[in-house]
Amino acid sequence: MCAWLKNSKYRDLIAALIMALTALLILLMPRMAHAVTLKEHSILTGDVITLGDVFGGLVENQEKVLGPAPLPGEEMTLNAATLMRIARATGLPWRPQSASQSVTLSRAATVIPKTMIEDSLRQALTDKGVPGKFELQLPPALDRLVLPQDQPASLDISDLSVDLKNSRFQAMILAPSAANPVQKIPVSGGFEKLVDVPVLRAPLSPGAIINARDLDTVEMKARDVQRDIVISQEALIGMTPRKLLLAGSAIKSGEVETPQIVARGDLITMVFRSGSLVLTAKGKALENGAMGDTIRVVNSDSNKTLAARVSASREVTVSEF
Repeated sequence: MCAWLKNSKYRDLIAALIMALTALLILLMPRMAHAVTLKEHSILTGDVITLGDVFGGLVENQEKVLGPAPLPGEEMTLNAATLMRIARATGLPWRPQSASQSVTLSRAATVIPKTMIEDSLRQALTDKGVPGKFELQLPPALDRLVLPQDQPASLDISDLSVDLKNSRFQAMILAPSAANPVQKIPVSGGFEKLVDVPVLRAPLSPGAIINARDLDTVEMKARDVQRDIVISQEALIGMTPRKLLLAGSAIKSGEVETPQIVARGDLITMVFRSGSLVLTAKGKALENGAMGDTIRVVNSDSNKTLAARVSASREVTVSEF
């Protein structure tokens, strides 16, 4: 054993140094155990950005407020240079691995979608006396409302005024409610009447009879509905196309007709009615005819040409024989 180790003073000094180093290691262990890492994306729920929103692996006494958070629903990005300045200013042992490193900070929010805004305005306009179905015309910027995360997704409509003649309106949107108007959004817009128009579900050829199962409805702006477009399903049922009709297209009155139930050359029954007297005779159709049409027929017995009204399939009513 070395002579200086036999000296009790040296032994006490070495023991003291070992104890000091041990204590220092204990103090440094939290920092060594918590390696500082970069968070690529953080969701902020408060009004400020903290050091812990940017870096991970911090010890308790390292947490600091860095600045104000983005507005609810918005985000910001810290690039490598900014992150380096933050690390130096706060004494963190962190350096960027590349110039492309960054952190995106997003502020949590309650988002009210455009559909909810439209539904509320549509109901308010209906309650104010706007009739029927209509399409809203809103400013493009009004595509959503963003509220702090702790607010409910709701809104009220107030101060609504309607110009029915010009189809315009003005209102105030209060979100989340009139009692708690965190946001007050004035809005000016318009509305346009919509019409339900019957269309075919599938193409239909001449000769086919249109029935209710063949029809569907689409909404069209009233200004786009021409005068000759059929807007009643009942007016189409029982009709037949004059030409091939396509699915999904509005049908014009001139594109359909009453189906012909008597064809030229058909052998027909002629019916004569006078009070309770009913007489029938055989004849031949000289023209095509639909229900209710007046056509020329010839009496097979007398060979006389008569005017007759189509009353059923291959049947006509005459006023004489």
